Amino acid sequence: MSPPLLVARDIVAGYVPGLPIVKGVSADVARGEIVTIIGPNGAGKSTFLKALAGLVPVTSGEVRLGDAVVTGKDTHRLIAAGLAFVPQTGNVFTTLTIHENLTVGGHTIGPALRRRLDAAYEMFPALAAKRGQKARVLSGGQRQMLAIARALMTEPSVIMLDEPTAGLAPRVVGEVFADLRRLAQTDVAVLMVEQNAKAALRISDRGYVLADGENRFSGAASDLLADPAVAEAFLGSRRAGVAGSEAGRTH
Repeated sequence: MSPPLLVARDIVAGYVPGLPIVKGVSADVARGEIVTIIGPNGAGKSTFLKALAGLVPVTSGEVRLGDAVVTGKDTHRLIAAGLAFVPQTGNVFTTLTIHENLTVGGHTIGPALRRRLDAAYEMFPALAAKRGQKARVLSGGQRQMLAIARALMTEPSVIMLDEPTAGLAPRVVGEVFADLRRLAQTDVAVLMVEQNAKAALRISDRGYVLADGENRFSGAASDLLADPAVAEAFLGSRRAGVAGSEAGRTH
């Protein structure tokens, strides 16, 4: 495994001063790796990603991207440094065409725009077939493809996604996860928050479980799936009588 590309250590963050939602969370992701963050509603998962993306104030802790400390940097500076973030909602311009959405995503890249548009259509052929249509006509899965493709226009080294399969049919969930697996194979680091925990962990390399704004478990995705304590508390299943792995428990 290559060294971590994005490293967050002891992050404390929240929307209101003195009332942190994230209470000292640590996580990292390496090139070509998919890391999934799971946990109950209100655990601070999405707030943690937004803090890393510069959208929520970080009170303490450190974020490193490569060799640079990027804690508290403005979002546009993080994008320029190689970090992309795909929010759960409002992640495409529905009144623009697919092609226009992608062009907006690459508006800062100058002469490389044509090459990156071609690369986006090659990775997502379903978008290429509809490039002239408004984004509002796309299915939920196709909108997620467009949101991911637009984020990739800046050729990030790390892409973070907040609930990329929310509200999607099971078949479409599989398609989105397959796209993310292919993306990781291009050496991009993928860090995502997912409520569809079991399916996400199955295509992930590692995972973190958050609860009450803190790390509770971490380890290889396969170990988290096999751990009875994780399964019972966070994956909606009970596995009585099965000895669980410690899966890198942090608490």
